Amino acid sequence: MACVVTPGQMKQLERITDESGVSYLEMMENAGTGLALLILERLKEKVNKNVLFLCGSGNNGGDCFVAARLLEERDIRCTVALVCGEPKTDISKENFRRLKNVTILTEYSDIIDNISEDKYSIIADGIFGTGFHGELPENIVELFEECSRTWAHTIAVDVPSGGNSLTGGVSEGTLEVNETVTFGRMKFGMTQYPLREYCGEVRIGEIGIPENADIRLKTYINIIHGPVYGISQKAHDINKGDNGRLLVICGNDTMPGACVMAVGGALRSGVGLVQVASTPFVTRMIASRYPEAMIQPLKAPDGYLTEDNLDEIVKLSQKASAVLIGCGMGTADGTKALIKKIIQNISCPKIIDADGINCIADSIDIIKDKGDEIILTPHPGEMGRLLGKTAKEVQWDRLAAVTELKDKTGAVCVLKGAGTLIAYKDYVFVNQTGNSGMAKGGSGDVLAGVIASLTAQKISPFNSASAGVYLHGLAGDIAAERYTRQCMKATDIIECLPEAFKQGDAASSSHFSA
Repeated sequence: MACVVTPGQMKQLERITDESGVSYLEMMENAGTGLALLILERLKEKVNKNVLFLCGSGNNGGDCFVAARLLEERDIRCTVALVCGEPKTDISKENFRRLKNVTILTEYSDIIDNISEDKYSIIADGIFGTGFHGELPENIVELFEECSRTWAHTIAVDVPSGGNSLTGGVSEGTLEVNETVTFGRMKFGMTQYPLREYCGEVRIGEIGIPENADIRLKTYINIIHGPVYGISQKAHDINKGDNGRLLVICGNDTMPGACVMAVGGALRSGVGLVQVASTPFVTRMIASRYPEAMIQPLKAPDGYLTEDNLDEIVKLSQKASAVLIGCGMGTADGTKALIKKIIQNISCPKIIDADGINCIADSIDIIKDKGDEIILTPHPGEMGRLLGKTAKEVQWDRLAAVTELKDKTGAVCVLKGAGTLIAYKDYVFVNQTGNSGMAKGGSGDVLAGVIASLTAQKISPFNSASAGVYLHGLAGDIAAERYTRQCMKATDIIECLPEAFKQGDAASSSHFSA
């Protein structure tokens, strides 16, 4: 299964390909051929067969030169605009020399005039490649503004110019294209927002990378294609104990709903037994909403749990196959002390979410020795508190943030948000299910419950986190279709989990083994 790569990893794969006998010139020929074939496919629906290539001076421009040459051989009228001047790399120079019956534009004013005349059915953006970062020059922004005013079908070559293939950021003025043909492998930045929105439909163009070359990469990054195979394949003669027992330590008197939603997510995800240990008020709410759950009211005179509850919680955990900690617990000093001692004194797998994370932000070293049995599920703000960064800094380079936390703790780390990342050891998985309608209070609590439920069923922490994120997002997509993104609620995600499990199991092709 082909992986997702950073720009640096793509360069490594290209070196491996060159060493295997496929030269860089041949890789460019393969890339340009893929681009030409896509354009030919799009031209079938067009009366006007004119194609404009906006070319940079690097290898992206070279890919365009190959495509233009091949299209001209098919009697397709092509115009090549040298937006950044003459080609500078040896292989792009070679392919530029091979052009014959192609119109070449070198003057900026001519390029602008040609675009504004709206005479092209397809415009290919091959100005900047996967190494771009920073801001687009003003003249390129102007070119893209003209392109956006045309009726042309727009195709990005490898990545929309102005997009950061490492972080997913975009420069102001980046052209939002109809589709992107990216070569060799999907680039990580294309899985993250806002760049993901600018790529349109993404297609992978083969360039000759040898089979199994990806295993030589230090970190393996991939898109989650489905939940763990067989999650719902239960033997006919199992009992509730075989399906695991989850202990939920969540909620306080001012935030009972977080616990309610976590329990709902857990119950809908297949765990055999759920026991809730919380304040009397929270446990009463659970009992009224979910009679399937067992409750254990704990002493909480101030409305929240403290270290005075430790002994009873440790005793309860001895029957559990996983423990969920943190949703809606608050960050009172007594709660902080309790959560730290729970981590140190409970041996089964622990899912730490929300306030559970906030309570240990100043002491994440306590996780290090227990990392392989812990799942951390921060949103960007919580991740920032764990790493001493702002949420904006986390969002600027989400891959770096989740990798740093994984390295510091040894835990399975889930960085929530659009394009959720799951990192553990040398693996990073990227989720592509879910939608903006899930940006509502309680969605994260539901996710924590789903992941905890799967973990309690003896699925490995990394697999539970990956499958849970995928299914939670899929349930969110079903809820958005049913209720609209505007109107859907976190509790709607819970009610759509059965359909997500049904669809996910039918479509599953992934066997997670990390």
